[in-house]
Amino acid sequence: MTTSFNPEPRPFERAETMHGLFEWCAGRWPDRTALHHQGRDISYRELAETADAYAAELQARGVGRGSIVPVLLPRSPELFATLLAVLKCGAAYAALDLRWPQTRLAELIEHLGGPVVAAERGASWPSSWSPPSQPVLGTRPAAVEVGADDPCAVFFTSGTTGTPKGVVTAHRGNVRLFDDWLFTPLDSGAVMPQALAATWDAFGLDSWGVLFNGGTLVLLEDTLELATKLRDLIAIHGVTTIFPPTAVFHSMVDNDLDAFAGLRAVGTGGEKLSARHAARFLEAYPDIPLYNMYGPVESSVAATCHRVRPEDRAEVPLGVPFPNTQAYILDGDRLCDVGESGEICLGGKGLALGYFEDDALTARKFVEIALPSGPERVYRTGDLGRWTADGLLHFEGRADRQVKIRGHRIELDDVEHNAGRVPGVGACAVVPVTGADGAYEDLCLFYTGSGSAPGEEELRSRLAERLPGYLVPALVQRLERLPVLEDRKLDRRALAELAANRRAESVAPVAEELSDTEAAVAGFLREIIGVPTIASDVSFFRQGGNSLSAAQLCSRISRDLGVKLRISQVFEAPTVRGVAGLITAGKP
Repeated sequence: MTTSFNPEPRPFERAETMHGLFEWCAGRWPDRTALHHQGRDISYRELAETADAYAAELQARGVGRGSIVPVLLPRSPELFATLLAVLKCGAAYAALDLRWPQTRLAELIEHLGGPVVAAERGASWPSSWSPPSQPVLGTRPAAVEVGADDPCAVFFTSGTTGTPKGVVTAHRGNVRLFDDWLFTPLDSGAVMPQALAATWDAFGLDSWGVLFNGGTLVLLEDTLELATKLRDLIAIHGVTTIFPPTAVFHSMVDNDLDAFAGLRAVGTGGEKLSARHAARFLEAYPDIPLYNMYGPVESSVAATCHRVRPEDRAEVPLGVPFPNTQAYILDGDRLCDVGESGEICLGGKGLALGYFEDDALTARKFVEIALPSGPERVYRTGDLGRWTADGLLHFEGRADRQVKIRGHRIELDDVEHNAGRVPGVGACAVVPVTGADGAYEDLCLFYTGSGSAPGEEELRSRLAERLPGYLVPALVQRLERLPVLEDRKLDRRALAELAANRRAESVAPVAEELSDTEAAVAGFLREIIGVPTIASDVSFFRQGGNSLSAAQLCSRISRDLGVKLRISQVFEAPTVRGVAGLITAGKP
């Protein structure tokens, strides 16, 4: 019976809340460095006192148990103090991305309806509160009874209706992991770059998992910095542990495998881990543990983990459930046998409370199943998998139209719904575009329209006004009609072939005279993006590139040409000639 593969429940030892775990560490190691940011060290005592002062201010503004506080702050010590302060008030935070379109942010803030919005000074949001640069240290908030089942955060994911789904998670979901955390163990001296955005529940893996165990965080400006600055982070800051999203890990293995030298542990997750990349890493670093982690936000941060082995050359398993986590394979309501494929369903203390103000969706996705041990509430992930006889869970794809691209969970219906709202657009369909390793790398939108329909680039721009960047298709193509099968259903296989061709033919071969530096940049981009040609004066983002491509390009330029560029510079000059100019200007 597969239920035997799940660990026995065990009680929490240090605390039942997230801020309780942090306070345990602050009391034990008050003078230890918690955060390093732009040359400044912040101790556990300083961070705890700042969080207390912020919590007192938030309480005075009406934040209390059950409140939800939207947070729009850049990665900084003030962000961490604010998140801890919200938790101390008995409230939950909803971290939102400052780069999202203003219309989407406004809709989410109104939807949440919190008493304040934590934002930078000068922000125009209603009821804004800004963390003071000089808080009154020594001020303590009123005590609030907070339990393991109380909400701690709301995370928004892509929704099938075009409206983001808000997943409400509880303290117990994080505490079950970080009370006794294998990745950055208690008092292990872990030093970790904090690169993941707070809008993603996996943020806990390179933030809370460290701060709740006495380690030190080195705050980065952007997730992709990890791919270009790892050598300096290890040499200058003594970084020991990293958690890059899967796509970033693949990029680092391909472009700078030597950069991992000196680490104690590497973890990754967000989408399927390539066995080829994992094998290359293990061959180079057999003594550095590589962990593959899996889990949707509805199961809080992570549900399973596997230390990758040399024998995982064909497929990397999802592994075994974390403590106080249960995983089941179901065929409908029937428990599957070992080796039998079915839907992965997750239970235990990691389960989210449900979807924000959507009882119908909560009831549909969080269901009660009958087990030999009794009824249990589980989340139906939509992921397919199977158990093997050695007690390891394996991933076998999706049962619906949800995909993951660079760690972001995307409902294709969400993009189609928003494209269909643009005046003049008729039928539309979105298909994912796969890369060389079979992982999804981009989206391609096909649409029909009337005479007033926007052009391809105009439609992409219109979508960028409403959607976060990861939801905006890299490729857009207008068709006279969408292909259909004999039963009149949309022929998505034909669309996938069209998308692959569109990507390969996005730039027609053009004979150009290039300087040596321009030719080197063009060669890097052809290899990174996987296209036969690159136009020198056209943005490589229009030729199949993305933000990860920019990070890979910076890494290749640093390694092969000896010039270090910032990712932000590449975004400002995203052409072969533009980047070559940056290289020339940056040469000693």
